[in-house]
Amino acid sequence: MTSKIAYLDGLRGLAACVVVVSHYFQVFAPSVFEGRAEIEHFAFERYAAVTPINLLFNGNFSVCLFFVLSGFVLSYRYFRTKDSLPVYSSALRRYFRLAVPAVLSVVLAYLVIVFGFGYYDDIRGMTLSSMPDPSIASASFLVMIQEAFYHTFFTYGMTYNPVLWTMTYELFGSFLIFAFLLLVGRFKLRFLVYLVLGWVFIDSYYLGFVLGMLLSDLVYSGRNWLDLIRRPWVNFLLLIAGLYLGSFPYLGVEGTIYALLVWQPGSGFAYFPFYHVIGSFLILIALLNSPWLKALFSRTLFSYLGKISFSLYLVHFTILCSFGSFLFLQLQLLLPYSISVVLTILITTPVIFACAHLFYRWVDASTLAVLARWSKRMLLPITNRRKERLRAGVEERLGQ
Repeated sequence: MTSKIAYLDGLRGLAACVVVVSHYFQVFAPSVFEGRAEIEHFAFERYAAVTPINLLFNGNFSVCLFFVLSGFVLSYRYFRTKDSLPVYSSALRRYFRLAVPAVLSVVLAYLVIVFGFGYYDDIRGMTLSSMPDPSIASASFLVMIQEAFYHTFFTYGMTYNPVLWTMTYELFGSFLIFAFLLLVGRFKLRFLVYLVLGWVFIDSYYLGFVLGMLLSDLVYSGRNWLDLIRRPWVNFLLLIAGLYLGSFPYLGVEGTIYALLVWQPGSGFAYFPFYHVIGSFLILIALLNSPWLKALFSRTLFSYLGKISFSLYLVHFTILCSFGSFLFLQLQLLLPYSISVVLTILITTPVIFACAHLFYRWVDASTLAVLARWSKRMLLPITNRRKERLRAGVEERLGQ
């Protein structure tokens, strides 16, 4: 098995596309997130917001899929081999793997501010979106550097590029996984630790990392326990349940098909991330047990989307708030609102994907290649000692 699992990358690619769509809605159809009739532009908004249709633009659910997938992917090699070396290798690289592309995305957003290319604030009077304007961030180079290298990864910072709120979760969640694997990964006690972590993070996004790692454990630590439920009808039910929970809406759920999921209104429990994480967990189980879904998400299109998914995630928002907003501003002078939105999306989307492709080739792929060589050199002494011990053991057995 290669270091990447094609169908998991394909699912990540689809999720990244949904995040892009979610920000189009957040800018041009904000009522689906805010639930205010006075800012509706289209007749479908109120209905779409509180039905499973919101899966098309439920970016938070997609982010939870990212977290569950990270938990699975960062731990599966350890559970397959019980070799701690890949864990150390991943830990050495993790900050830099996230930071290099993320920092450059902040630099891109900073350049938009410095050169006055941010047009989102100019269209807010027409779109009625209350989404914060990233172009009002400080034009100070030192402030930008501090935000890029520190706040983005340690304080949930997202001033210049709002999608980067996930980076602190990714970094801390990754090291939660690494610590778990190194401390209790070999012991049966780990299942008790799963329970404890699940309880501690029950309504936090970190639950996604814990459940993804648990699923990896169940699949790769000897017996594949998912074989016990490998039935087409079970997969169908898991998929339906996962999509239902994953479509838990941004708005209030009173009077909707989601009302039964809120067992104690006003309790302060974070139902929104909880159900999105659980839905992601169920969908990943269905994918792992379905040859058909595996084949679908391994197809060339999804594989490509998975390859550029991180780059797509990082650059799309800045392009939407600059080029996309400028384009809409010009179209709105000549055309009705709905036609201007459709044309903006049709023209801006290829630009976003072209930039994501270039960002992947020049930044993300290069970062991965450099870090792979660097971590290999850093861990070479450990690898050599292992080879020497193995050779000595073989020679000793032959001598006997």
